[in-house]
Amino acid sequence: MIFEVQAEIIGDNLSIEDNLEFKKYPFTIRVFWKEKRCFISFQKKLMNTDGCVPTWLPGKNNISEITLPQNDFYQDIIHLIQHVESFGALDNRLERIDLENLTLKWIPENENEHISPFTEITRNRERNRQLKTITKNWLQSTVLHERQLGDLFIPFAFYRDATILFHDARYQSAFCSFYMMLEYFFHEKQWGIEKDAFKRDACLNTCLKTTLDNLPNHERHHLWLIDELKRRNKEYNEEGLLFVLTRFRDELSHAVDKDRNRNIFNDRSFFSLAFIAMTVCLFVTIKKRLLPFVRESEKEDFLKHDWKNKNASR
Repeated sequence: MIFEVQAEIIGDNLSIEDNLEFKKYPFTIRVFWKEKRCFISFQKKLMNTDGCVPTWLPGKNNISEITLPQNDFYQDIIHLIQHVESFGALDNRLERIDLENLTLKWIPENENEHISPFTEITRNRERNRQLKTITKNWLQSTVLHERQLGDLFIPFAFYRDATILFHDARYQSAFCSFYMMLEYFFHEKQWGIEKDAFKRDACLNTCLKTTLDNLPNHERHHLWLIDELKRRNKEYNEEGLLFVLTRFRDELSHAVDKDRNRNIFNDRSFFSLAFIAMTVCLFVTIKKRLLPFVRESEKEDFLKHDWKNKNASR
């Protein structure tokens, strides 16, 4: 059986030679156009199909159960695509190769190899971004309150960039941009956030606590943080969360160790980290944008309570 991985090459004004195909054992490699989009393809022969093909089993209540194979058996192809992507960006000015939305094919070479009901699967990453309607009331309020909101547009721009990176699955870069927003608000020296800054800043303390309280609603990220805190000998509290964020900021600011520091091809490992940082930043944005409209006598109480607290007036 022949296994094939297709990935789209992204870039402006891409140009490829005709009949671009060659072999490097055990692969047949092609670059081709399909529906006005450019793709790179790697094919290899599967000598053993165990754990390498989708399976289908009839389930209860007429609901079928489909199991996709783990991607371990084609990590060699992923590595080659990453290799081509990096050098293609240097030499051919391509933007990237889309590894998030792959097409996987299983091509039988004879009748005996029809061992799966599926011969092609396209893996699409969901983009659940619900855009809100821009209304006259929102635009008018935003412009009219420009003076009260002051320089908030600067740190909020970090949040904007970070969310774009997050939805593009560039989680390491997203986290670093989220941290920059936090650093803008909560630094006490030239850079960075002191490990006990939450003790002196009510807004930071409240947003860290609110994140910890809400995280159990997101089991995957909650479990990740628990494991990370255990690994770093910290407790599930404001101090522990801030320590994790700051340590990762330090580690991802370097590239001397591909397993510990920034590695572009290891973004998926930082999904939960970026999500947690985004959550903290979201609560910070709510506090900071409402604070200018809170009465002076109520500001301290407003900062010390959950953002849903109704006692503070606007």
